[in-house]
Parts: sequence; C-alpha cells; structure tokens
Amino acid sequence: MAVDRAHRIGQTRPVMVYRLVARDTIEERVMALKARKADLFANVMGGGEFDARALSAEDIRELLA
Repeated sequence: MAVDRAHRIGQTRPVMVYRLVARDTIEERVMALKARKADLFANVMGGGEFDARALSAEDIRELLA
C-alpha cells in the first residue's frame, strides 16, 4: 500500500497522506464499508456494555469479511 511505502524505516519527518475519493466509485464504497466495520468492531470490543443480541448475522459476516 502506498501509505506503507511513504513512511520508510529511518524516516524522521512526519508523513501526511491524503486520500482523494470520488463520489459513486468503488473507493467510496470501500471507505464506507471500512467505516461500518470500524463502528461494528468498536461496539463489540469497546469495553462498554455489549448485548450480543444487537448483532445480526449480516453484521457478523461484514465484520469477518
């Protein structure tokens, strides 16, 4: 991934990475899926009260996919 290549071993300066995502593209859908998975993971592993009944089978599939 380009982000990983931008920050090399021994790099001493901060590295800024900007993602340009156009509307109605696969990249936009991937970023939305990533956000949904992050929210789902935070709800499961967040350390607060968790009710497993709040997860649907589709939620679990998305988290593991």
